[in-house]
Amino acid sequence: MDYRRFLRKTAALALAVLFAFSTICAQKAKYVFLFIGDGMGLGHVSLTEAWLSQKDGKISSTPLGFTQFPVMGVATTYSASNIITCSSAAATALASGYKANNSTVGIYPDSIPLTQISYKLKELGYKIGIMTSVTLDHATPAGFYAHSNRRRNYYEIALQLPDSGFDFFGGGGFQGTRDKEIKGAEEQIYGKIAEKGYTIALGVEDYKAKKAKADKMILLQDGKKKRDSALHTVIGREKGDLTLAQVLESAIDFIYEPDGKGFFIMCEGGQIDWEAHSNRAAGVITETIDFDKAIAVAYEFYKAHPDETLIVITADHETGGLTLGREKGYTFDLTVFNDAINGKPVRKEAIDSLNKAARIGFTTKGHTGIPVPVFAIGAGSQMFAGRIDNTDIPKNIMKAMDATPLYTDHYYKRKAVFDRERPINENDIVFLGNSLTEGGKWETYFPDVEAKLQKKGAGIRNRGIVGDTFGGIDARLDQILPGHPKTIFFLTGANDVSHNLTADSIANGIINVVRRIKKESPKTKIYLQSLLPINESFKRYRLLNGKTAMFSEINAKLEKMAKEEKVTFINLYPLLLANGPADLVLPADQQVLKPELTRDGLHITQEGYKIWADAIRKYVK
Repeated sequence: MDYRRFLRKTAALALAVLFAFSTICAQKAKYVFLFIGDGMGLGHVSLTEAWLSQKDGKISSTPLGFTQFPVMGVATTYSASNIITCSSAAATALASGYKANNSTVGIYPDSIPLTQISYKLKELGYKIGIMTSVTLDHATPAGFYAHSNRRRNYYEIALQLPDSGFDFFGGGGFQGTRDKEIKGAEEQIYGKIAEKGYTIALGVEDYKAKKAKADKMILLQDGKKKRDSALHTVIGREKGDLTLAQVLESAIDFIYEPDGKGFFIMCEGGQIDWEAHSNRAAGVITETIDFDKAIAVAYEFYKAHPDETLIVITADHETGGLTLGREKGYTFDLTVFNDAINGKPVRKEAIDSLNKAARIGFTTKGHTGIPVPVFAIGAGSQMFAGRIDNTDIPKNIMKAMDATPLYTDHYYKRKAVFDRERPINENDIVFLGNSLTEGGKWETYFPDVEAKLQKKGAGIRNRGIVGDTFGGIDARLDQILPGHPKTIFFLTGANDVSHNLTADSIANGIINVVRRIKKESPKTKIYLQSLLPINESFKRYRLLNGKTAMFSEINAKLEKMAKEEKVTFINLYPLLLANGPADLVLPADQQVLKPELTRDGLHITQEGYKIWADAIRKYVK
């Protein structure tokens, strides 16, 4: 074929694919199911489909329901610390979009807690459901609500579950209740669950009886002895035992609202992994089929809401190094597993003999580092095709939902850092604001004051966060006001301008923060600082284009309101203009930040901070 003609055909095909992709992506996912088959590699799926075929006397691969979904990809699974991930690090990646170290859950490699998409979506008004066939404080479900340096600290993790405020949890109960080092662990865990307003249902019938009066629900197995155990495996299941499919049916029933915001559900088939760790091929088959039955529940929901539902299926890692074929030859016989699948007990020492007879291979009883399959259907599903990383999955889910978090990841992380620092006290001086405040080295600008405060167990505390708004600052005042700090220097507003708010709404939002500080910490001295000028000629921040004059307008409103609130207003604005206060005679849209004091038209250099520090020096004491 002519090379140029080949390129034309390739380009036409690419345009067709792009058009189809854009059409699917135009749909917004309102209802999202993320299924995680713990330890489920392509080998586990292939083994199950091959057994289904041999059961019917065929040489074939009888597809499971989810393997017929139109989108397929593969995801890499390495953690921040190891090429072979553990379950908690993988769950953290799938829940947050960030790599974590092995054996940790819900934290960055530097041990700072991160914020999972489940929390971000909850803040946006979505209902959240977390369920598993193992215990709720195990690695994968914990990855979506907990933060711990040690994934096996089940007691600590279980206590974090009710703090999440998520709407529905279901599956096995809490391994943390059996922590022998904690006196009264069971009572403490269930006491906190009740304190946080959760209703516990033991079994489906109990759920049906209690759901109407429940605000938040935890569905566990019937009977106290079973309550805190993993769900029974398929092979060991008795009549009436709770199944993963039933848990998911109950979750949808509980959180679905036709006129609501939508929901995010994570559903884990956790015992695929456990069977693979033991190299029990029969258990891998039955647990994978059971996982597929739970996915079928979501698929029925999808059929009723095809334009608004996204279903994604993946694994946290592969377990066992499972292969179809062993040593030489082109055949295997999976019928040798029939008795085990039908419930006949298999002695532990006979497992490998059975695998040999079937010609099935396992290379390890641990995890492997190979990529895992991804299957998807529904709104935005094409984003999960091809080669991706596990951290891409939560990011793409947020994109498919067109869900913009209330705050940036930097905001969440810095807020978490503040939580770990010494609490604010009555002798502290707090600088509160956005990136302009965060960029200041305040304790170095006032070394004598800092030295005096240090003797009192206090200091100059920087509580600025890049990208913050008056709403974001209000949301984190609980970290500051209970300590009743001596002084607060407060500056914000530039990011609110970029969000297309009016000058009135911004000024009112800022003053409302001031009023809250006054109300909750009446002895705190408040210094409300003006917005700094900007310089649009740098063309760095397109969302601030044409808004130079708003900064002067907001400052005028703040100055008036500060007088009404009897709060000191510090006008920094004229000091940083191109020609200083002399520029105040110019029209407001010509009053710009001095070019020598900035590198991007918004943030200031250390020379700018020197001017700022000198302007407030008499107040810092």
